[in-house]
Amino acid sequence: MLNKIDIRKEEKQLFDAYGTCLQRVCGKPFYEDFAREKIKHSMQVVGAGNYILKNEKTFQNRSEDYLKLGKLVNLFHDIGRFKEIELLSRNPDSKHNHGYYSYEILKELGYDDLRLLLPVKQHGNLAEALGEDNEFQRIKDTQLKQEVEELYGLVKDADKIANLYLIKHDRRIFKDLFFSGLSDEVKFAPVSAAVQAALENKTLVKNKDRISFSDRLIQILCFVFEIYYKSSFTFILKHDLFANVYEELAKFCPDKKQAAFIKEYISAYILKRYNEM
Repeated sequence: MLNKIDIRKEEKQLFDAYGTCLQRVCGKPFYEDFAREKIKHSMQVVGAGNYILKNEKTFQNRSEDYLKLGKLVNLFHDIGRFKEIELLSRNPDSKHNHGYYSYEILKELGYDDLRLLLPVKQHGNLAEALGEDNEFQRIKDTQLKQEVEELYGLVKDADKIANLYLIKHDRRIFKDLFFSGLSDEVKFAPVSAAVQAALENKTLVKNKDRISFSDRLIQILCFVFEIYYKSSFTFILKHDLFANVYEELAKFCPDKKQAAFIKEYISAYILKRYNEM
């Protein structure tokens, strides 16, 4: 059923936003590349999301309309990135919430289903953000609320496993500005206290807390603490998506015993969560 769901009209809406962005940042190579990366990423998230929709028991025997919403949540999750890129091209120091931009753009396009709007709006925030959202709190229909949560988990997982797949196969982490802008001294610096605390508390690492390259690598490993579906863990295990992250941590972390412990800690957590699901 999933393969028969037609989203060509919606794909055009996404590519229109991308095309407009490219026109507005024309002549600024960094922002042109940023936009190209984000349209590619959006389609990769659709692919990752389709894997979850096909393989996760939560989405079995669901209506075509509901499954289409699942595809659209993944397709549109980063449509607001193109507005963000335009604004950054004018003021590189400005701060933006691309999820909220995506939410606003979808409303302007005429979408009003909260099962689409709220997961898109909150996908880039920490897990508690959805529960704290006023619109989400006002939902009285138990089924509707559950479906918002299901699709929120879908886009969060699809976003992560798409990024993890790219990190492994495209070596994206070494093209990351965070890496290329670091001195060797900082690249090989110890794990920061805040990052170590996030690891121990099984929470995501905040961007502001990462200093060394080991911090960045651990931030990626901590993605597993916010995975919602067993099929996502299946994908991670099947493709051994953390293999190169462990390898690089062993190179850049000055405490080799700590690097080895972190590998064991994350690997054990993945298997434990997988077996519990």
